[in-house]
Amino acid sequence: MIIFQRMQIWGAALLLTVGILFTSCGDAVQNTKADENIVVVYNCNAEDWAASIAKEFQEETGIQVRLISGSSDELMTRVRTEQECPHGDVIWGGTAIAYVSLESYLEPYVSPEKAAILPNFVCTNNTFYHMTMGPYVIAYNTDLVSEADAPKGWRDLLAPKFRGRIALADPTKSTSSYAALITMVNVLGGDSELIGRMAAQLDGRILGSSAAQIKALSDGEYAVTATYEKSALRYIASGAHIKIVYPEEGTAVSSTGLAVIKNAPHTENAKRFLDFAMSRQVHERLGAYGFRSTRADVLAPPNLRPLSEIHHIWFDTQRAVSFRDEFLSKWRAAVIK
Repeated sequence: MIIFQRMQIWGAALLLTVGILFTSCGDAVQNTKADENIVVVYNCNAEDWAASIAKEFQEETGIQVRLISGSSDELMTRVRTEQECPHGDVIWGGTAIAYVSLESYLEPYVSPEKAAILPNFVCTNNTFYHMTMGPYVIAYNTDLVSEADAPKGWRDLLAPKFRGRIALADPTKSTSSYAALITMVNVLGGDSELIGRMAAQLDGRILGSSAAQIKALSDGEYAVTATYEKSALRYIASGAHIKIVYPEEGTAVSSTGLAVIKNAPHTENAKRFLDFAMSRQVHERLGAYGFRSTRADVLAPPNLRPLSEIHHIWFDTQRAVSFRDEFLSKWRAAVIK
């Protein structure tokens, strides 16, 4: 009898807990929908330009923008965990690799701006949009490395003189770091042996994020790094003693994304925000923030080297996603040695 009573109590407690979870989720959605004149944007961009564009959208449409900022890993994890009860409407920023992995959580949408996007940056299933693009580069600290000793390409990063002096985030945690490394491997012929060699070059010094690696380079803690063009340009514009090298062997041009979250509380507002962010009027000003547009009708900023003068390929997002597990397995094995 005592055991039976305990089972009844446990069962009642379990039902109560489940009821609370479902009620809180329902209340959260209902409370969010109660204010229909908003759009909640999960903002993975690290700079103030996102707030500027959000403010302009708000002034033009009257729709209030609630920016929730954080790292792409953090916010995309949030999208996944909120799948049954989304609190956000839009996910904005972060690499295209991350969006491919997130596709089942995104709402397919054919924007009227799609026709203006460069063919290489059209997502055929319409789950997300490539907003900005840029090449992966090598950057070096001019206080620590002379121009004569500066790396000219990816192979130079494997030189003994740079062992333990390369600022690089852990690719198991940073999609940006993984993208730069797989670019290096692909451009140098695809030999997976390069994964272990590059891991050894770090000499055990591995950073936690791509933001940390460019800061560490600027602070003089490291001599060189491999990063996204815009990340280095932002520090150069602020006066950091950094120079960029477009690798002589070639590099990949990648992109950042923008998407509507599946089952978003304010889907129509989310679509309007995406249309606005992908519009020509916004993309014509991306150059002021140091970005290259993915639209065919918008020229690259005059202060950036034209892609026609850079030996480049288009980043193969699908291969990067399919090869990721194998790459990271080899990376972990090399780091443990």
